[in-house]
Amino acid sequence: MADLRARPRSEALTPAVGTLGRVLTIVVALVNLGDIVLHVAIDQAEPLRIAGNVVVIAAAVGMLVVAALRKPAVPIVAGSVSLVLNLVFIVTSGIGGLGAVLIALTTILLALLAGSLRR
Repeated sequence: MADLRARPRSEALTPAVGTLGRVLTIVVALVNLGDIVLHVAIDQAEPLRIAGNVVVIAAAVGMLVVAALRKPAVPIVAGSVSLVLNLVFIVTSGIGGLGAVLIALTTILLALLAGSLRR
């Protein structure tokens, strides 16, 4: 019969996401989903910005569903890809204040998430 007793964190087979990590993951996904909805609603669907949003959302959902993705590298890579896509957009098209705030917020949330996943 399998041993179902709780194990100490160091013995766990898969990394757990604490409450802070879970909240940050959900918040960063919702911020980026809201950004996509806003782009579409105001008829300014910018492919580079939306691609960055999709990368972040995919990483967040993946981290919530797949235990092997609950590592600091995942939000760091997702944030880096998103930031590069957004910087290319800024250089080629410029950006408004709200866009800059959303990019900064996403970057900060992903950095905090990566920090919360460190052991």
